[in-house]
Amino acid sequence: MDSEHLEAYLSGELDETGRRQVEHALRHDADLRESFVAQAQMGAALQALLAPGKGKAAFEQGVIARLRSEGAGDRGFAKSVLLEIVEEREGKRPIRWPDLVKTGLISAAASIGLMLLFQSIIFREGGVTSGAVARKAPVESYTARIERSENLVWDGASLGRVREDGWLAPGLLRLESGLAVIAFNSGATVLVEGPADLSIEADNRMFLKSGRLTAEAPPLASGFTVNTPRLNAIDIGTRFGVSVEDNGDSELHVMEGEVEVSRTSGNAVGLRLREGLAVRADSRTRTELTPVSYGGDHFKLRLGSPAEVHPALQFTFDESVGAIVEDSGKEKLFDVPLVATGELDRSPRRAAGRVGGGLVFQPGETLDVPLSRDFRLDEAHTISFWLKLPARVGQSGEERILEYGREGLAWRVSCNLDSERGVRGALRVECRDAFVTGGTDLADGNWHHVAYRFLGGGELASRVHLFIDGKPETVSASAPGVPGPGRVGNLRLGGDERSGFQGWIDHLGVYREAVDTPSLQSLAK
Repeated sequence: MDSEHLEAYLSGELDETGRRQVEHALRHDADLRESFVAQAQMGAALQALLAPGKGKAAFEQGVIARLRSEGAGDRGFAKSVLLEIVEEREGKRPIRWPDLVKTGLISAAASIGLMLLFQSIIFREGGVTSGAVARKAPVESYTARIERSENLVWDGASLGRVREDGWLAPGLLRLESGLAVIAFNSGATVLVEGPADLSIEADNRMFLKSGRLTAEAPPLASGFTVNTPRLNAIDIGTRFGVSVEDNGDSELHVMEGEVEVSRTSGNAVGLRLREGLAVRADSRTRTELTPVSYGGDHFKLRLGSPAEVHPALQFTFDESVGAIVEDSGKEKLFDVPLVATGELDRSPRRAAGRVGGGLVFQPGETLDVPLSRDFRLDEAHTISFWLKLPARVGQSGEERILEYGREGLAWRVSCNLDSERGVRGALRVECRDAFVTGGTDLADGNWHHVAYRFLGGGELASRVHLFIDGKPETVSASAPGVPGPGRVGNLRLGGDERSGFQGWIDHLGVYREAVDTPSLQSLAK
């Protein structure tokens, strides 16, 4: 059954016999149900982005205006971008098929008529259940940065979007000359050769208006997308090159793995291109993509080697016995007693960890690590660890995992239990009144690699990235604010009897920098 039948079903254009045929197929075909959800999502995305009764004018003023504001110009784009616009710009998360099955709203055996309810609730505000009050995710965020460069020259208008530490703000960037390796939050990297015009659009997507680049995506970044004025390229392999001429004509060359490619507009039939093949998209939008001679050897593949990162403080908790928890980090200055003087009942216990030994905490049990004055609250840092929470957690508020700082000023990392602050059970990172909450429920009884990084300097919600098992988290809720200055002073694992967490922790690392995504992904392995 093709997408036209589903579209006719969703729009109510089928007769009774046709509806029954579609509903029968939906009950027995899991792939078709996924397609149904995808098409319903796109329809709902248009409804969310278009003002009622405004038609084409509203689309141009709404969707296209948003794309232009982010440097996309007058280009077309794939339909799936509609969902990303709703999720990223409108602060809403599309409900997906597993959500419906989990809540019991829809099952394969249920009346397919219930699926039509799906269209009215397809987007949750901030990813939170109905009735919750969640703030929108930040509009402007830093999702990619320059990791390495050579003879790099930006034009004057672009300099304001390039931070001193290499993080790139959204918007069109003009690279006059030189080479730059840009790393995305997803773990994908692109090597851009100047001159080039480009725009960073999301954790796993960019737009190349002109110039040349080589893209490389590890398995966790599968789906990395490069859009050009003429084509859309979606990585499902390892490495590909894209070149765009000044008039927008584009070529794609697949060096390793496979890439899904389609025209941006017109004849948008997709192709799956394997290693050693290449295609060209020109202004003749009604024609198919044109095969061309493979020229992947002409793209630059390497620019130096990534710098190694080391934690300033690291606890593996692998000591089988003894009262000291040993710091194996770069500075090796922060060994601490496992049991504080006179506080045996408030100390965690040694237990099996994710790899080797770990610690198990109950509410009220804590481990305190005094830190040197070099650790500062408003400076870039990263904290990563393995965490296992039981499937049942508390009823409200939070379960505090750790505090990085002094009382009242600390960065707080917790399992969120407040439905008004995002998805229940998700990672929440806050400082003062500002916070960000992820979208993955961690309270499932399994080990997860958890990390957050702060880019430093200013607004927390747009400069904190959350990672679960090596993948960047979708923010389900956030609140604005700026971390205060001053010394960190102390790292505390666990919390008091009211808000402390119950669970296991292993391999904790504290870095005094915003660690790159590939390094975080290697820790998550």
